[in-house]
Amino acid sequence: MTFPVSMADKTIYLGLDAGGSKTELVAASTQHEELLNLFDSSANPARVGFADSIEVLSRMIREAIRQLPGRTVASVCAGIAGAGRTSDQSRIHAGIHENIPELASDHIVIVHDADIALEAAFEDEGGIMVIAGTGSVALARTRSGESKRVGGWGYLIGDEGSGYALGLLGMRACAHAIDGGPETILQTRIAEEFGIHDVTDIFYRVYEEKMPLQKFAPLVARTAEEGDRVALEIVKHQTRELAEQVSWLAAQCPDIKPQFALLGGLVNEPFYREALREAVQLTLGGWMFVQPLNRPVIGAWRLARRRARAIKDTGAAG
Repeated sequence: MTFPVSMADKTIYLGLDAGGSKTELVAASTQHEELLNLFDSSANPARVGFADSIEVLSRMIREAIRQLPGRTVASVCAGIAGAGRTSDQSRIHAGIHENIPELASDHIVIVHDADIALEAAFEDEGGIMVIAGTGSVALARTRSGESKRVGGWGYLIGDEGSGYALGLLGMRACAHAIDGGPETILQTRIAEEFGIHDVTDIFYRVYEEKMPLQKFAPLVARTAEEGDRVALEIVKHQTRELAEQVSWLAAQCPDIKPQFALLGGLVNEPFYREALREAVQLTLGGWMFVQPLNRPVIGAWRLARRRARAIKDTGAAG
């Protein structure tokens, strides 16, 4: 949906949030007046590969330019899950610039999705952002503007408290129950919602169909809320592990406002969100829990606008 703007306000900024399951784009000239909002598939290079990641992001940027004729894109910022390393960000940056050469190289900013989440949550203030979606990560910004992070190691060696972790442990609990381990109503709930009834179904859906395990996470959280002992232990253990990592981060940042926010798809599950909030507050002691000021894609938009203003100021100084 578009809104009328004055002839003097033709400059826009693009922010993209590329999470584990989808990518969102916002085009706007001011923070509180979105001109365009687009959605596409995941652009996480750790899951879809760099070629597909670059293609999704380039396609969305081109579509935004097409749908907003006559406007000047001053800068673009994409916060991308699975792109925490500088080399990965440079690779995606180069790919987008090659696909859309009319965008000047220094007008394209590629960061990790945790960076845009932090910017969205606190704007110009500091604090700790705890993200629990498909993966997990915690990011801090101190009063002096310094940023630090813990976690974000991916599903093979990290992602404690994430959707993947809960889904994996939930499916493992069902397999254990079939083998004679602790009983859990997760078996019944997974059969009802996903049609997984026995050993054959589990092997087919997990190993042949390669169903993303994070899809089971909301069900694990809801089953824990019902009081199932096995599911409850999964949620409690995983939130404690993620909260412990947050405490490591806080210890590295003595110069930080004692506030934290939670974000990510799994946080949309009320029982899980409350369990994680309690675990973090118990670990940190006295820290204030706050709601994010904006959704992550707005953090990307803010960083895009900041880059454009920095380029303009540099040009004016020169």
